[in-house]
Amino acid sequence: MKTLKRVLLEGFIDKMKGGLGDDKTPSDFDLDALLKGIRVEMEHTDDIMVAMEISMDHLSEDPNYYEKLAKMEA
Repeated sequence: MKTLKRVLLEGFIDKMKGGLGDDKTPSDFDLDALLKGIRVEMEHTDDIMVAMEISMDHLSEDPNYYEKLAKMEA
C-alpha cells in the first residue's frame, strides 16, 4: 500500500482541466479519504488518475463526501 500511495502522490498528472480540485495536488487531501474516493470512482473509469481527479473534486467540495456517500448507500 505504501508503494501505491507514493505513486499516486508523486506521479500525479492533471488529465482533466476544470473542477474544484484543479489548483490542488493529492498531498493537499487526507490520504485515507482520497484512497477511499479513488476506490469509489474506479467504478466509473479504468484510469486511476481520472478517478483521483474526480475524487479530489468531490473532496474539495466536501472533505467528508465519501463518508456521507457510504452512509447514504447503506
